Amino acid sequence: MKDPITGSSNETIKWQPEPALRGTFTIITTCAITLLLCVYSSVHLNLPAINQRRTLVWLRRTAWILGALFAPEFIIFTAQIQRSRAKLLLGEAREVFKSGGNDAQGDAENGSPPRRNTWTLNHSFWALMGGIAIKPSSRKPFIPNSVQSTLTANGVSLLLKTTPHLIPDISVDEVKDKSKASSLTKLLACIQASWFCLSTITRFIQHLPVSMLELNAFAHALCTLAVYILWWHKPLDISQPVFVSEDEIDPLLAYMWMASKTSKLPTKHGNNNVSYSIGKDPEFEAILLDGKPRARELISDASDSTDLLELREGSTEPSSTNTQLVTVTTRTSLAGTNFTSNPSSTRWIETRTEITGSGEDAQSSSETTHLPPTFHLTPLDTHRWRLAQHALVKYHLKKSSKDLNMVTVNAIGENLKWDDKESPLSPLWEVWMLVLLGTAYGGLHALAWNAHFPSKREKLLWRISSCIISSPIAVIALAFIAAFFDEFIKPTDMVDAKREEKQQPHKSTARLGCEFLWEVAKGLTAALLGGAIVFLYVPARAYLVYESVRTVFFLPPGAFETPVWTQYLIHVT
Repeated sequence: MKDPITGSSNETIKWQPEPALRGTFTIITTCAITLLLCVYSSVHLNLPAINQRRTLVWLRRTAWILGALFAPEFIIFTAQIQRSRAKLLLGEAREVFKSGGNDAQGDAENGSPPRRNTWTLNHSFWALMGGIAIKPSSRKPFIPNSVQSTLTANGVSLLLKTTPHLIPDISVDEVKDKSKASSLTKLLACIQASWFCLSTITRFIQHLPVSMLELNAFAHALCTLAVYILWWHKPLDISQPVFVSEDEIDPLLAYMWMASKTSKLPTKHGNNNVSYSIGKDPEFEAILLDGKPRARELISDASDSTDLLELREGSTEPSSTNTQLVTVTTRTSLAGTNFTSNPSSTRWIETRTEITGSGEDAQSSSETTHLPPTFHLTPLDTHRWRLAQHALVKYHLKKSSKDLNMVTVNAIGENLKWDDKESPLSPLWEVWMLVLLGTAYGGLHALAWNAHFPSKREKLLWRISSCIISSPIAVIALAFIAAFFDEFIKPTDMVDAKREEKQQPHKSTARLGCEFLWEVAKGLTAALLGGAIVFLYVPARAYLVYESVRTVFFLPPGAFETPVWTQYLIHVT
């Protein structure tokens, strides 16, 4: 009689080797689990906007997960950019804090205590992903709606240079505790990705057929390992920042607000057929500093107080009535500041677009209006301007006319922006990095050049799609060649244009025609190359994913053989 548990009371097996075959279900589930871990767990997003609706948070994450599924090399590119910026911030912080926690001597001037915790790469990632936000502490409002502002990379750098003691002094364990994923979770995902890569490479070595689904998952697994290396110190899915609310930070917040696009003019709403657009530069872009000696003397007194300074000639004093607006023009400034209006700002240029008719008969007309270069300041605005003036003087800051991107009320973009002089990578190298990553991803799919496909047409489409995915490097190379020709090998009539212009002020008709044709040729080339990428690249990506799933049901017998020894490595199936 057979035992109901062992099946037999006499026969036993000490060790049963793993089967040398696998089924279609095993291939699908193993690839699906690997793809799920690789795509879902590898995306380390920055903090959402403060008080952002949960639906928008999930939509944003879903969009990035889809991006990781169809373009995993872009996630590597993003992770590399963020890591480079985090290491740059780490160097800045250690320079300011004197490294090792003994930076920690405090600031005798402002009486701040010494820092207890060493600044690490984890801190840098946390700060750059929007981990530090500012609440206005002043009882007198100076930010519209008293919104809370998130510090960007440039904002954190400014605090390091001006008031480093205001940066939250939290330990690396506190930063890690905010993360939704521990090191163990990341390690398990890396183990699964490593096992899958090793298993696929072994199949290549032993000349066993590899399904297209496995090849696609293999590419994602390699990308995941690279992403985890770059983002190992970045917290995952932090939802709330640490808030800073000190009187001392209010002037800096006013300065950062006015130097960022948070201070741009709100869009003027029209009706269904009429829309308005206006310059989106920050508030400082529309301000000039009056450099009169008298003004400089008065402004120097602002370093110790943000109160109203004595009136100077040509300045205006706000009325005690809250409804009274203060006017600032090109000739008059706000009392206590040397801020006047900049007549050259795009803030004073308004474009009105009207659409008439409908369907094929629809026509649009635009009208540009130059508004008077005049500010009409509310009490909230005047307080912000004086606080910003105080920050300019006390911390010896510069008034920039461009967007310094120091604070934001939205989620911080994943691809961090910074000034070119501070960038660890030049824009050219960033482009080449993205191109090479895309080429490598396409090259991995090209490994299946002679693989088994259900039909010759599908094999041809796979080959074409793989070539298209790998094509950006050729496109960029052509662009550089075109730029070289444009700079050094122009048509004969254009070579000595500058020298001939000195001898002959007016260009000949032949030369003008040659230049026109050259510009047209460049424009057509750029349009053709760009259109090819847009209209071929995306469908090629989609086809590779589709064909990867479809071909799993048309595999040759050898695809079901397994390298037995890989079954003994830790993995999830």
